[in-house]
Amino acid sequence: MTPRQYIISLFLLAAVGAQALTLQKAKELYEIGEYAEAVTTLESAADKEPRNKALNNMAGTALLRLGNLDRAVKYLKRGNNESLLGLAEIAFLRYNFDDAREYVESYEAAQKKAKKPVSAEAESLMHRIYLGTSLLDRVERIEVIDSMNVDRETFFRYYKLSPSAGALLDASALPEGFTAAPYTTVYRSEGHDNLIWADVDADENYQLMGSSELVDGTWEKPHPLGSNLNEGGDANFPFLMADGLTLYYANDGDNSLGGYDIFITRLDGNQFLQPQNIGMPYNSPYDDYLLAIDEQTGVGWWATERNQLEDDITIYIFKPQEMRINYPVDEPHLASLARITSIKDTWEPGADYSSLRDAIANVGVDKMASEADFHFALPGHRVYTKLEDFKSATARKYMREYLALEQAMAKNKRQLAEMRAAYAAGNTGNARQILALEDTIENQRIDLIRLSNQIVQAEPSR
Repeated sequence: MTPRQYIISLFLLAAVGAQALTLQKAKELYEIGEYAEAVTTLESAADKEPRNKALNNMAGTALLRLGNLDRAVKYLKRGNNESLLGLAEIAFLRYNFDDAREYVESYEAAQKKAKKPVSAEAESLMHRIYLGTSLLDRVERIEVIDSMNVDRETFFRYYKLSPSAGALLDASALPEGFTAAPYTTVYRSEGHDNLIWADVDADENYQLMGSSELVDGTWEKPHPLGSNLNEGGDANFPFLMADGLTLYYANDGDNSLGGYDIFITRLDGNQFLQPQNIGMPYNSPYDDYLLAIDEQTGVGWWATERNQLEDDITIYIFKPQEMRINYPVDEPHLASLARITSIKDTWEPGADYSSLRDAIANVGVDKMASEADFHFALPGHRVYTKLEDFKSATARKYMREYLALEQAMAKNKRQLAEMRAAYAAGNTGNARQILALEDTIENQRIDLIRLSNQIVQAEPSR
């Protein structure tokens, strides 16, 4: 070997050593989830060793975690048995649920043949695949009239809701001393006297909390709205309909398709019923949350991360249906409609949405508010403001009882505030009367809910 050849060989050995060190570092970064730092080196190494299944699995998985699905497929198809789960996840994210199921089944068969256990990841993915298959059979036909991409941190500020729908606020709106989860929104009712938000429980999970304002201006102690709303995960982003009974919120628990899904529940007496996943197109394999329906404008809103916009989030504005109507299961573009690939595909032929857009633009300019005797929301996006609005004599009767009970409860709240003030001033002899009045007010709350349900049931839908 000539001196020149020797020097060249030393350079080549040094280059190979540097490459090995770089690949080792990339593997270390991969193991701790630093995919963006590792992916370029992993791709380069996998291209040079296409038969190295473990290396190709790393490159494909890193690309998958970074959201580059097309490039991930190339490497995962050259990978090992674990790569089948990556291919299943990609098929799942693309709504190809049959392919996703076949990939997981192939993985399970290979694990069984090798006498290895099936991972919890595979079991969880298969559960979501079955849920996705079920939800894809019941895609609601809605009309998405518009969308916007907005800042993720302040997205809820872009929901334009009329006063009768309540307000969406951040945690700074909570009374002094109240705590909230790090990333939550606060729902405040039209009368500014009821709040719902998420806080962290003893197990570090998010749970929905509620509080009502008392007559003296103080707030009752926050209380959980119900452990059944948690679904084994985090409950967040609440919105209460104007009827005071129907609650939409997000949850990422066992019955979620992926990340946060939107759920619906209804208040029955003092507790909320078992929540239900509202399905597609609202929910997707990505995070979807904060659905709000403004019955005065006839417009609904929800936020989604399905478009993967990094620091931004997509808000869809839609026309809610009076009754749920699903697309036929044999609709040829069902998956596309479920994903909302194009909002124009959801429009009815010849439909004109200018009046809805005008209603949104005019939020805050409520000329009728001063003329209203009350605001009572009914199904079908109706808000009655006078007794004459009711078609049913029975419904009018219940409404009169409802208004009278509201007045009586307001009077009792004022009296309770006076008695509490007297107690605080030293008149401790009224303790029993205070307790009795508190019970009376709570019973009146329950009776108002009962009457509200009776009004809805008695009034015809049209």
